[in-house]
Amino acid sequence: MNEELELFCEDADEQLTFMENALITMQEEGVDEESIGALFRAMHTIKGTAGMFGFDAIVGFAHVAESLLSEVRDSKVTLTSEMIDLFLKVKDHVQHLIDLAVAQENIDEFTQATNDELLKMLKSYMPHQTEATIETKLETNTQTENENQKKEALWHISFRLKPNFFATGMDIINILSFFNELGEIKKIFSITSNIPSLQEINPTQAYMGYEILFLSDVEYEDIEEIFEFILDDIELSIFKTDDKERLQELIQNSHDKINLQEELIQQGFYDTSTFQKEEKEKTPAVTQIKTKKSPQKEQKKSFSLRVDSSKIDQLINQISEMVIANAKVAQRADILEDNELSESATILTDMLEEIRMGVMNIRMVQVGDSFNKFKRIVHDVAKKVHKEIDFEIIGGETELDKMVVEKISDPLMHMLRNSIDHGIEMPEEREKLGKPKSGKVTLTTYPDAGTIVIKIKDDGKGLPKEKILQKAIENGLVAENNNLSDKEIYNLIFAAGLSTAEEVSDISGRGVGMDVVKRNIESLRGTVEIDSKVGEGSTFTIRLPLTLAIIDGFLIQSGDTKYIIPLEMIQECIELDDNYKEQMNGNEFINLRDSMLPLLDIRKYFSEEASHSERENVVVIRYGDYKMGMMVDELFGEFQTVIKPLGEVFGKVPGISGGTILGSGEIALIFDIPKLMEHKIREIN
Repeated sequence: MNEELELFCEDADEQLTFMENALITMQEEGVDEESIGALFRAMHTIKGTAGMFGFDAIVGFAHVAESLLSEVRDSKVTLTSEMIDLFLKVKDHVQHLIDLAVAQENIDEFTQATNDELLKMLKSYMPHQTEATIETKLETNTQTENENQKKEALWHISFRLKPNFFATGMDIINILSFFNELGEIKKIFSITSNIPSLQEINPTQAYMGYEILFLSDVEYEDIEEIFEFILDDIELSIFKTDDKERLQELIQNSHDKINLQEELIQQGFYDTSTFQKEEKEKTPAVTQIKTKKSPQKEQKKSFSLRVDSSKIDQLINQISEMVIANAKVAQRADILEDNELSESATILTDMLEEIRMGVMNIRMVQVGDSFNKFKRIVHDVAKKVHKEIDFEIIGGETELDKMVVEKISDPLMHMLRNSIDHGIEMPEEREKLGKPKSGKVTLTTYPDAGTIVIKIKDDGKGLPKEKILQKAIENGLVAENNNLSDKEIYNLIFAAGLSTAEEVSDISGRGVGMDVVKRNIESLRGTVEIDSKVGEGSTFTIRLPLTLAIIDGFLIQSGDTKYIIPLEMIQECIELDDNYKEQMNGNEFINLRDSMLPLLDIRKYFSEEASHSERENVVVIRYGDYKMGMMVDELFGEFQTVIKPLGEVFGKVPGISGGTILGSGEIALIFDIPKLMEHKIREIN
């Protein structure tokens, strides 16, 4: 796929996503003129860009949808909930047509049948129009044509190709042919005077320009959209022919090797009197030919920069290796006691940190942009199971690594569907229980202690604790004489094949999925917890690291092994002195400022040898609502940590999530704090 086609796909995807979000919002909050106008522009943009690539099937379908949206915009047709559902189907179908077109595949019989059915439904909403008269309307009669011409304007479009235009891969013929979709080209001539001699010409560079007289009833923005993909690769000027000031600008700023004014008169664009009048008015010198775009347009242009994620991944990997190499330089400087080298290493460390933060910020995206697609999923599932759902996204401005957002998408989708299908009661049942007829599902995101928390909460019937436990016993997952806590029982739903659904639907009920959900979350070094109350609802809490590549860590040693603790989770470090040891009295607890703090002996947990250090230390860590102290030997301080996988042999060691390379070349293991915390909680209980 060439670069232009990729840009088309990305732009179409943005437009379709916007349409979907706008339609869902209108269904929930009501219809307004601004949203309708935006919907029309989205469909118009898709039609236009598809026309530039010659995707006739998309253009033909989008034209009918655009025509109906135009009638809605002009208040000739009222946008109903049934029409909103229809336009959601239209969005899905356009996406499918785009996929087929890009893959250069023919439209199959099923797709064609869907296409015809949707066109029939769209046309049925047109005001007082049968399918036959709608086609007739596209070829208007002479009277209507004359009326329309009263609203039409004659536009002058002038553009010059910049030298690097051919590098875009765009076909100027396709761009020019698209004018016929919006109106009629009355006159056109090419500027060839800038082409150098055969001895001087560079075949990879562009030299041509074009002058066009265009009759249409569209607005300035609609014409500019024709050049949307090449605005940076041409010099463009668009104005109405009666705008004498803009015409004079064009003449005065011309760099052509011809007299542009005489050429325009000769080609019949203007007569001599037009310019004579302007000369008397002595129009002052003005700015460049290229049309100035509004501040909003400029902002959108700067915001539309797209970079392949693999390029950012490669850059992060290179920075990671630089961090490791710099650590070696800093350590060597300390050994040699070279102050100048140490100072240089410190400066380089700070610079690498700034670069690292800058690159990581590029990867950080607001979760709301990605989570908005869940509105459609909730809408479709609720409709399928005949339930009414109020869905709310809170904290959409929270930023998270793009890679994490993409990988967490499927687990969240599965959990939302389960909440609607299993958690929320039917409307009649909710009314009997004194609840609102519409169920409430909330997706909340917020940062906490160096992690991102994502909560899915519903006000449904809650998880059936006894039923889950009984099913787990029947499946042999737990023994009958078990003594499990509520949270341990709830966590059983993540076991493969366990389902409490009384009947299997096409949405859920086979016990497949929740085990995959947990695996996917844990692969991101995250955790998931469940809290539920019968009759009140359930809450799924997911905790994820902010990023997956480089973290700020705290280097410690226990026994003969060095470890890294994520810095954001550390609250404080204290010395385990004789007073604390006396308090312990053989137990692994200390009283820290009138609060009992459980301790985890790292040497004991990893079967390390006895300590060679004269001092014992406790690192107090916090994860979620839990606190724990980790008994270690040595504290070395902060360390910028590049996370490296440990491979299959050591990849599943409990309590270890990865490793890193120190400046000395040694390996330090990175603690999996959630797993260590989970171990300590089980030990206490």
